[in-house]
Amino acid sequence: MAPEPPGPWVFSRAIRSTPLPSPFRPLTSIAKYNGETKPELWLADFRLACQLGGARGDDRAIIRQLPLFLSDTTRRWLEELPADQIHDWVDLVRVFEGNFKGTYIRPGNSWDLIKCKQKSGEPLREYARRFSKQRTELPHIPDHDVILAFVSSTTSQDLVWELGQNRPQTVDELMDIVANYAAVEEAVGAFFSCEGRKGMPPADDDEGPSREPKKNKKKKKTWPFQQEDLDDDLVAAMERKRPRGPPEGSIFDKMLKEPCPYHKGGQTTSSRTAVC
Repeated sequence: MAPEPPGPWVFSRAIRSTPLPSPFRPLTSIAKYNGETKPELWLADFRLACQLGGARGDDRAIIRQLPLFLSDTTRRWLEELPADQIHDWVDLVRVFEGNFKGTYIRPGNSWDLIKCKQKSGEPLREYARRFSKQRTELPHIPDHDVILAFVSSTTSQDLVWELGQNRPQTVDELMDIVANYAAVEEAVGAFFSCEGRKGMPPADDDEGPSREPKKNKKKKKTWPFQQEDLDDDLVAAMERKRPRGPPEGSIFDKMLKEPCPYHKGGQTTSSRTAVC
């Protein structure tokens, strides 16, 4: 009796004994299946990659390579299945979908898109990019629901007014309006930012020849005895600046009664000016 060919017993003997095509390029771009992807989509990609590698015209050769592209847990599941259950590609898809249809991550709905709200202080362009990325993961949502989700999630009241005036009908029209509005918003913000800097006083530059660092002038401390000397000097200075007036009366009369020092032998009279 011929020995059993290698491979999971869930595959038919014909699949396990099918020779690999020659030449055949091993697959390098297919990630191992772990149950988180929709099974029929992953199987379709796996089948196409094998056909591009050289396995054309015979699905049994493609099915035989399947265990090499399963994760550890998925491989154990395949090994534990009853024998002789998969004879062709239709059987493989049926078994895969029956087991993994409840395990793969399903896309969200419009409520998940509404939860993608613009954060406080977040630029409109950044929010639009984040919203578009979230929407790409939910391709089955109608355009009407996408537009409603964006309008209800943005914090820009002026943009909502702009959308109300233009009334986009598709997601492409919505993103065109948002992109144009974001460009204008950024341009206006940059303009007023430059104008604000022009109105500000220039910053101090210590390197300029005309700008010298300001020195803090400290008031010289004066002791009590020094303050008295300063007061005396101030009074004397004020006296020197005062305009000269006629001498006191007694001194003036004495000078008139004495003989004139410039005329010898002059007589003393009541008035020196009368004799001179």
